[in-house]
Amino acid sequence: MSPCGVVKWFDPDRGTGLISQDGTGPDIRAEARAIHGKGPCLRPGDRVLFDLTHDSAGLRADNIHRPEDALSQDGPGQQTDRRGNSRL
Repeated sequence: MSPCGVVKWFDPDRGTGLISQDGTGPDIRAEARAIHGKGPCLRPGDRVLFDLTHDSAGLRADNIHRPEDALSQDGPGQQTDRRGNSRL
């Protein structure tokens, strides 16, 4: 299961921001290139799911997506409605 969090801030000009993890833990660095779904920008308060990666600069969020994006697109060519039923 992917960690969840809330976007604290995101600067679209720099393409970076911070995600506050649900529960405890440090804030996670977010980069525009790791965002999937509706546009490469996040807004403060957006709920997101992500994978954690540890690199030389610390923790980074990869594969960032909004929960509603995950519900509407399961994979390439596979779309579902909000109840998880396949649509063609």
